[in-house]
Amino acid sequence: MPLHICFIHGKESGPWGNKGQLFSRIANERGHEFSALNYLTAENPDDPESRVKMLNAYLAETRVPSKELVLVGSSMGGYVAARTSQTYKAAGMFLMAPALGLENYPVQWPEIKADSVYLVHGLFDRVIPWVNSNDLSQKLDCKIHLVADDHRLGDSMNFIEEDFLAFLEPLEMALKD
Repeated sequence: MPLHICFIHGKESGPWGNKGQLFSRIANERGHEFSALNYLTAENPDDPESRVKMLNAYLAETRVPSKELVLVGSSMGGYVAARTSQTYKAAGMFLMAPALGLENYPVQWPEIKADSVYLVHGLFDRVIPWVNSNDLSQKLDCKIHLVADDHRLGDSMNFIEEDFLAFLEPLEMALKD
C-alpha cells in the first residue's frame, strides 16, 4: 500500500521548484502517490488560511486515509500542513523552515496532529527564526535538523533528501504491518 506524499510549497515558490521535484522523484522511486497543488491559484494566495481551505478541499475530495497521508510543507506550506492536520490527521509531517510562531499568522502555534513529525531549519534564516522550529521540536519531542543555510534551504537539498528517506522508512514499515 503506497503512502500519499502531499507537497505544500511556500509563499513565493511553486509546486515544481527544487523541493517539489525532489519529493516527486522520491515518491516515484519508492512507489508512492504524490500531489503538489499550486497554491498561487488559491482564492487569496497571500492568506495562509486560503491555502488551508484549498488543501482541505483537495483532501476531502481524494479521501486519503490518515495512515497513508504524509504532509510535506516548506515555509508557509509548513503552516498550511500544520493547520490542515487539525482536520486531516497525518501519518507523517515533514516541515522545512515552517512559518510557525509568527505574530502575523492567524494561528501562531496550531496543534499538529501527526504520528511522526520531522523538522529542518536553516540557522541563517532571516525570514522565520530557527528558534521557532527548535521550540516546536521540544514541544512535540520530535527530531530537528538545523543546517548551515538560509530560509530557502537551497544548499541543503542533499541533507533534506537523506532526512526525508530516513523519515519515510518507519512510515513505510507501518503500512506493511
